Amino acid sequence: MSTEQLKAVGRSCEDFELDPSRYGNNLTMSVSLQERSCEICRHWDGNKKICRIGVFDEVLSSPDQT
Repeated sequence: MSTEQLKAVGRSCEDFELDPSRYGNNLTMSVSLQERSCEICRHWDGNKKICRIGVFDEVLSSPDQT
């Protein structure tokens, strides 16, 4: 998966939840739509590069992404 795919899914995913420890500013609890990415979502396992709740492929292939 590419960085662009991670961003596209992050922007479209209804289950996106910011992980402040990955966002760079632990005091910031909101993130703009343009900044959203799986890489800063609490459901993303960066080591395994998978979505822990299994929605990455579903959101990536949704009509909004094609």
